[in-house]
This record gives sequence, C-alpha cells and structure tokens, in this order.
Amino acid sequence: LTLGRRVALKVLSSRFVHDAQFVERFRREAKAAAGLNHPNLVAIYDWGEIDGTYFIVMEYVEGETLKELVRRRGRLSGNEALDIGLGLLAAVGYAHRHGVVHRDIKAQNILLDASGTAKVTDFGIARAGDPGMTEAGSVLGTAQYLAPEQARGEAVDERSDLYSVGVVLYEMLTGRVPFSADSAVPTALKHVNELPPEPAELVPDLPYTLNQIVMKALAKDPDRRYQTAQDFARDLRAAQVGGPVTAATFDLAAERTQLMTPPSAEA
Repeated sequence: LTLGRRVALKVLSSRFVHDAQFVERFRREAKAAAGLNHPNLVAIYDWGEIDGTYFIVMEYVEGETLKELVRRRGRLSGNEALDIGLGLLAAVGYAHRHGVVHRDIKAQNILLDASGTAKVTDFGIARAGDPGMTEAGSVLGTAQYLAPEQARGEAVDERSDLYSVGVVLYEMLTGRVPFSADSAVPTALKHVNELPPEPAELVPDLPYTLNQIVMKALAKDPDRRYQTAQDFARDLRAAQVGGPVTAATFDLAAERTQLMTPPSAEA
C-alpha cells in the first residue's frame, strides 16, 4: 500500500498453519526465492505472519501459466517453444549457480506475462544447500514432470531440474506430456521404467534436432543428460539457427538397451 504496487499474495492454507514442517517449507520457499533476482524468476518481496496466517508477497504477473496456454492452443510452434525454453533455462541456470535446485519445474509453475516472457515461480520444495527439509526416500514434485531418480526417492541435483525442463519442452512441442496415468504413482513409475514416444513420432514435421534435444534431456541416467542449463540452452540456440547440436550424437538405441537391462539384485 505504501508504494502503490500491485502484488500477489501466496497464503499458506489454514489446515497447515499448525504443521511446523509446512510452515518451515513455506518460509524456506520465501528465503530461497528472495535471494534470487532474475527477469525470468517471479520476484519475492516479503514474507510474514499475521494472526496465524502465513503469507509471501511476490511480483504480480499479468498473464497465464504455460499449462493454460498449452491447454488452450495445443502444441506450440518450434520457435515459440524454443523462446520459452530458453527463458526457462535462463531462470533455472541462474538458480543453480546460486545453489538452489527447484525440484518442481512444471508447466503450471511457469507464468507468461503479457509480452510472452516466461517467469518461474513456486520454490516450495526447492533445496538450497542442504536436504534437511525432507525425509530420506520421500518423493516430492509433480508426477508428470519427475526425473526418474526423483521418482525413486533418491538424491536429486541440477540435472533433475533439467529433466523436468525436458518434459516441459516435450509438452510444448507435442501438446502432451510424455507420461500420464490415472494417478501419481503409476505416472512416476513410467518415468523410471518406460521410454516416451519420440516427439518426431507425434509431430512428423518436427525438426529432428529438436527431437534429439528433448530425448537427451529425458535420458534416464543423469550422466547422459545435459549437465548444465547452459549446455542445454546452447543446443536450443543452435537449433534456432539451424546449427549443429551436441544432442545429435545422443544414442537412443543405447537408451533403449539400458532400459531393457534389469538392475542387479545388489542395486
């Protein structure tokens, strides 16, 4: 009110206000995001509590979520998907360089303002430095966008976010997520145990470089994915101008073979 600024207020549901872990996660969301200042991240201005109501004060973004856009229009053009993808990777890369792993990248958490700029929000399960907020083996994140290691309840890192970015890119290019089921658990298991249809199978005129970029991002083994947001973005920029991409050498046959090889009893 003092500055005459329009803001968005995120309020912790009343059923969680007496749950110390939820309150702490809410506080950590504010702290993690408030330390980040980037044009592709929703800005956090303040957080507090009044009469038992916990709230976060954040930038108000006039527009819609990426999920709403895809539901309204279906698949996006390659250029539009690449532009949004580069904005998303700029935000994720910035967060990673500041020690923050988002862990819940999904189309619902990407806001598009009136100019089409992508802004990432909702750092509710972000990890900044230590994993102490979650119990070992717990699964956090939204099932349709979970990296395999995240679905298994294993430790996650920056490459887990990049897998989720790959899911978002897949969704923009094809109009659908790679895996879906009737509930969260079977959806999460698909990320672990199945290969998605290649985007080029669903969109026959899709440039094959984009197909390779998406499939590299969705590799089951984090070591076979892009290792940094910068590497991922470099390939997207090359695809924009028709240049060579590192994903061209990604071996889909090896991915299928790896998936068909059962884990050892000791794994």
